[in-house]
Amino acid sequence: MNRFSGFSSGPAALLVLGISTSAVAPIVMSVPATAATFSDVSNHWARPFIESLAQAKIINGFPDGTFKPERPVTRAEFAAIVQATFHEQGTREAHKFNDVPNKYWAASAIEKAYSIGFMTGYPNNMFRPEEKITRVQALVSLANGMHLNNNSNTQTVLNAYRDSKDIPAYAIDSVVAATTKNLVVNYPNVNFLKPNQLATRADVAALIYQAKVNLGELPPLDSQLAASNYIVGGASKENQSLTLRVPQGSKINVSYTASQRVVVTPGETLNMTLMVANDIKNTQGEVLIPKNSQIEGQLVSRYSGNEFQGAQFVAQKLIIGNKSYNNINATSSLINSQQPTNLMGIGRTLQNAAMTAAAQAALAKITGQGINVGNILSSVLTSQAQDNQPQDKDKLIIIEPQKDLNLTLGSDLYVNGLASVQR
Repeated sequence: MNRFSGFSSGPAALLVLGISTSAVAPIVMSVPATAATFSDVSNHWARPFIESLAQAKIINGFPDGTFKPERPVTRAEFAAIVQATFHEQGTREAHKFNDVPNKYWAASAIEKAYSIGFMTGYPNNMFRPEEKITRVQALVSLANGMHLNNNSNTQTVLNAYRDSKDIPAYAIDSVVAATTKNLVVNYPNVNFLKPNQLATRADVAALIYQAKVNLGELPPLDSQLAASNYIVGGASKENQSLTLRVPQGSKINVSYTASQRVVVTPGETLNMTLMVANDIKNTQGEVLIPKNSQIEGQLVSRYSGNEFQGAQFVAQKLIIGNKSYNNINATSSLINSQQPTNLMGIGRTLQNAAMTAAAQAALAKITGQGINVGNILSSVLTSQAQDNQPQDKDKLIIIEPQKDLNLTLGSDLYVNGLASVQR
């Protein structure tokens, strides 16, 4: 007999995680008002998963009205969960393990979990039923039994996890497959899988709920619920996406909508918003930064002592849709473009240019008012002089954004890229 009072072994009363053996009836709400309420989950992160499964009659709690969400789950208990949740026919013959007596409370569940491909044994024909299961072992079990295949770029998906190095080699394909099918739920930080941590009843409830969502037997969790923030790659939410790496050294071609040319003088700082000119992709063809994403930053002057070295664009923020990334480290090369030496050259070069007020004044001085500046400029930009830096007020820095302001990443950038992950 099972030593845990919350579980019993009769076919009509099998309760592992309190899971019943009844068939699952689809429900239409993520957390119905009539959902079972356990006294110890009212403020628990997994409450929506637990209560929805209870409403669907997939799980029950303990006789004292608790669920005990933080209690670890044993292999025998997980086998009983599998038996109660999945109803496939066995693909291999039932197997008797040396350490699972016929009268053991979960013997039939272990046989079923083995026969339908969710669980296997250890050497010497041992099952180790009382051994506690880890989070990664639970994911491997579900991925194997549900026949989830890794059809995505492995490293791209693993970038979702800051602790991916802790995933055992044997489990990598299963973790990737489970991730892309939205089975993985990570609390409290969605970016940490904690693969070797013992799986709790709450963890397993969340995994089972997501498995049922994948099978179309339960609806996705309401994206307004806080618990949905812990679903890795949750397709129903824009902010639930896999983390993709844009590697250091990546080139970003840009355009500037204000003008074809920008004219400043040394010592000025100009706020600018550039547009990404084309999709930035990785070697697998996945889009990391989409075309027309915005990059906000400043055009600043660089000096070596009192000697002007050139102007340089420094990125401060990347905007992809409604998501902002403030940790972008990207700069252009130094720009030290000289003005033309003749008046006609100035007229041709600066036609339709956007110019700061200081540059406009410098142009007027250079031309001796010989050219109607108003006929040359399309717009005048607002800038500010850099403090404590000498200015060459009579010098023009002429910038062609599409050529001069293309950026290079100075360090890796991580972006959310659910739409670009192959499913």
